[in-house]
Amino acid sequence: MQKFPLYLGASAIALTLAGPAFAAESADELQKRVDNLEATIDALRSEIADIRKQPEFKPSPNFTTSSGDYAFKFRGQIAADAAFFNVDKGTNDYNDGTQLRRARLGIDGTIQKDWLYRLEIDVGSASRDDSASGEIDVKDAYLQYKGLEEHTTITIGQHKTPNTLEQAISSSDTLFTEIPLFVEAFTNRTTAGGDYKAGVSAKYSDVNWTATLGVFGENYSINGGGNSGGTATTVYKDEGWGPAARLTWAPVNGVTETLHLGVSGYWRDTGGRTTGLRFRTGPEVSVDSTRLVDTGNIAANDYSFAGAELAGQYGPIYLQSEYGRTDVDRVTGSDVSFDGGYVGASWVITGENREYKDGAFARIKPKNAFSLAKGGWGAWEVAGRYSTLDLNDGNIAGGKETNYSLGLNWYPNNYLRFLVDYVHFDAKKSGIQNEGDAVITRVGVIW
Repeated sequence: MQKFPLYLGASAIALTLAGPAFAAESADELQKRVDNLEATIDALRSEIADIRKQPEFKPSPNFTTSSGDYAFKFRGQIAADAAFFNVDKGTNDYNDGTQLRRARLGIDGTIQKDWLYRLEIDVGSASRDDSASGEIDVKDAYLQYKGLEEHTTITIGQHKTPNTLEQAISSSDTLFTEIPLFVEAFTNRTTAGGDYKAGVSAKYSDVNWTATLGVFGENYSINGGGNSGGTATTVYKDEGWGPAARLTWAPVNGVTETLHLGVSGYWRDTGGRTTGLRFRTGPEVSVDSTRLVDTGNIAANDYSFAGAELAGQYGPIYLQSEYGRTDVDRVTGSDVSFDGGYVGASWVITGENREYKDGAFARIKPKNAFSLAKGGWGAWEVAGRYSTLDLNDGNIAGGKETNYSLGLNWYPNNYLRFLVDYVHFDAKKSGIQNEGDAVITRVGVIW
């Protein structure tokens, strides 16, 4: 703020000294001087505005220049879970307990308007590819360019592969605490082809449709580090790689009515792995890491995934469903394939609906934030889901699992959410049945 008086003083002196000179100049020269002086004053005003500008808090600091060319903000989320199990069949001793599911810290930035960057890490011990409680897990680490034309972005670095609607939805916006069975099995980044991986992709996004195409290697946490990146005990010859793509279309895209259609897929070369390709998942409860269905390690030359998406909303009613299949070209023996799908639905009791943008749905934002003083109660939602996965084919008996889930979600405001899920799981593998129930609670903070 010390610059402000200096600017005013300099401007006053300039005007005073310019007076005698103006008399001796022609009208054109005088007008030119006036124009230059006005331009200088405008520039000073802009600089003063930048000096005075305070960071915006929503709820974390967001710094943006008045021109919008440069910006910087903090981002992150915390998700803390607790789960309790009841065993009907089987001998598994599931963990009743708590877990820091996510503890993400990150930054977003803009450089000269056209360049964007993001770095986000997860320090929670429950990141699904963690192999040690102290691991720092890199999520996003990329540079993005959007100066080609209005609707196109190019992304270079580690970011989400364009596979499935559930993966496209932010982890802070999902309908249930955990993603469906087949999505977890076919897009796990240490044992399958999706999730966060290093690569380059291009995305075109309009009001009604999106198209994304990219080529991806491995996750940064396992590049050049042997087995340090996760639970897989794989010896790598070369880094696995392959293309991935997603296409979405919303023939109906209004404020409260949406119809979403989509397809996605990937093909990946295994990089010469003799073991390590593996599809597996648990009871859709992250607190316990028990895998109820599991193919074991598969020696493969390459493998692929294809999925279809159908989702939509009509006011407070929301529907989300997907089907996916993966095919494996094995080194020895016949090729195998596995598939799965889910159907989920919800009703927002308080009447809100989800925002739809860039081929994905966001979490509920309450019309009236919770406040005892003002009488607001936030937004309330009830949800249900049917989820299934079949990992049996040929001589691979990975098992088959079917889950039924019910959920109650409370959104006190735009940045907090409380979830309570009930899951009934029923898995059969090699003649052994594991059936039971789980209740999971989550407290989430997003900024």
